Amino acid sequence: VVDASKIREGFQWEYAASSYFYSYVIAYDKTKYDTPPTSMADFFDAEKFPGKRAMYKWGVGMWEAALLADGVAPEDLYPLDLDRAHAKMEGFKEHIGGYWGGGAESQSLLLDGDVSMAIIWNTRAMLLDKDSEGEIGMTWAEGIIAPGSIGILMNNPAGEKAAMDYIAYAQDPASQAKLFELLGNGPANPAADALIPDADRFYNPVDPENFAQQTPLSMAWYEENYGAALDVYLGVISA
Repeated sequence: VVDASKIREGFQWEYAASSYFYSYVIAYDKTKYDTPPTSMADFFDAEKFPGKRAMYKWGVGMWEAALLADGVAPEDLYPLDLDRAHAKMEGFKEHIGGYWGGGAESQSLLLDGDVSMAIIWNTRAMLLDKDSEGEIGMTWAEGIIAPGSIGILMNNPAGEKAAMDYIAYAQDPASQAKLFELLGNGPANPAADALIPDADRFYNPVDPENFAQQTPLSMAWYEENYGAALDVYLGVISA
């Protein structure tokens, strides 16, 4: 029922189907900077780019951002050097204006002027760009891209068929394009790419030009390490 050929290469798994893509990207207050940030090193450079920052409370993407800023090449990120990432964050804590836990909070931190730069979901950065009439911008440079996925719990009350049929429906190119139109999530099915209007391609995380600037999140690493890594991270940001 679920067609693996309708999933982007490299994001096909045995027990789940990738259903959309999202990214952790830099959003920034354009009114504060004459030159926009173009790297995670810029995000962590409060001398060149003054102002408070916001980062994700739950760690995902933040380790990668810290390591990229510390000079690690994208292809060398995994396995993540947590000690190095946490040391980078520890030395930057005085410049953090807030750690967001949900998308609305990440928007508010920028809209209210609490921070001038934040690493947030591309879907929220898109809304900020549109709602602020361009005063808050975003860049795909050194973004961290990740797939959302759908799996089916064994013995779920709805049964296997209804769930499989739903996943197949969600794979349909028109459904994927509609999800992007409504929320800004990138299509998991490459066939949906042609349905994205040219005027909106800048906001699509899997558009070739945008995807090329990003590093895919390693789902295998997070499967094995996320729980323990998060415990340490929460200790670092709350101390």
